[in-house]
Amino acid sequence: MAIKRIGLGGFGISLTASEHEAGLHFSLGGSLWERVARGIKKRRSAPPGDVDTAVIPSDGAVANDNDSSPAAELLRQIGRVTWYHTFDFGNGIGTPGAFDHSLILDRYKIPERFDGKRVLDIATYDGFWAFEFEKRGAREVFAMDLEGPMDVDLPPSRLAKATAEEKALRYGQGFAIAKEQFKSSVQRVVCSVYDLKPETFGLFDVVHAGDLLLHLNSPVKALQNMASVCSDYALISDVYFPDLDHMGSRKLVEYWGGRDGPTWWRIGLRALEEMVLDAGFSRIERLSTFTYGYRAKPGKWHHVVLKAHK
Repeated sequence: MAIKRIGLGGFGISLTASEHEAGLHFSLGGSLWERVARGIKKRRSAPPGDVDTAVIPSDGAVANDNDSSPAAELLRQIGRVTWYHTFDFGNGIGTPGAFDHSLILDRYKIPERFDGKRVLDIATYDGFWAFEFEKRGAREVFAMDLEGPMDVDLPPSRLAKATAEEKALRYGQGFAIAKEQFKSSVQRVVCSVYDLKPETFGLFDVVHAGDLLLHLNSPVKALQNMASVCSDYALISDVYFPDLDHMGSRKLVEYWGGRDGPTWWRIGLRALEEMVLDAGFSRIERLSTFTYGYRAKPGKWHHVVLKAHK
C-alpha cells in the first residue's frame, strides 16, 4: 500500500493508494494546526480517479505589493487564507482549493432551481455548496460551521496539545471573501451539528452535509439532528469503504478512534445507508457513486451521494 502525506490547514492528510484501503485520514504533526497560516501549495497535477481536475486561472498568480488595484488586493486576501474549496471569481482570479467540487456537481443530480427553498449547508467551510444553492435560486441559505479548530471532533488528548495561539484561530475567512465576491446573502452561522435542532434555526426544505460523518465521533446523533430540522429531503455525501461491503450482508463500520486526527470511522456503504434510515428518514435514493481525489495529490476515495427523504 502506497501512502502519501501532505499538509492541509495544519492537519496531515494520509492518502492511501490501494483500491480497497483508499481513504482520507487526518493526523496532527508537530503542534496542532501549526501550518494553518501557510496555505495549500498550488500544484498542477491532476488527481487520479474518475474525476479530472482543471487548474484555475489564478494558480501561481501573485499580487505586486505596489499594486493597489481591487484585483491585487483580492489576490492578497486569497493568499492569506488556507482554502478547502476551489472558487472562480472571474477575471482570471480564483482560489487554490484542495478540492474542486464544480467537477462533481453532476454526481449530485441537484435541480437546476431551488426557488422558494430554505436550505441548510452543514460544515460549510469556505461555502461552495451554500453559494451553489443560492445561485440556483434558494430563497434562504444558512451555512453552518464551527467557530474554529478547537471545536473539531478530536480526542481530548489531541486538543490538550493546542497552544494559546492555536486556540485563538477562527474559521470563516475564506467564506467571508467568497461571500463578498459573489455579493451573496448566505448567512453563516456558528453551530455544532450536535447542537442542531428545530428550535435553533427552524426547519429547512433541503439539508446538505458532505464528507462529514467519518469525522464525527457520533455520526448517528448528527444524522438524527439533521433529520429533525429537515422537512423535505437531505443530500448526504460521504466517503465509504468498499472492502467493508465484501463481507456478505453485514453492515460494517471500523472504528479508528480519531487517532489520525478527526477520522473516527471507516464506514461501509450498506452501514451508511442503514445509519441514515435509522436516524429518522423514511427512505433513501442512492444518486451516484464515484471516486474523487485531493486536487493535486495522489489518492482517491469512494464517495456516495444519498438523497434521504423525510
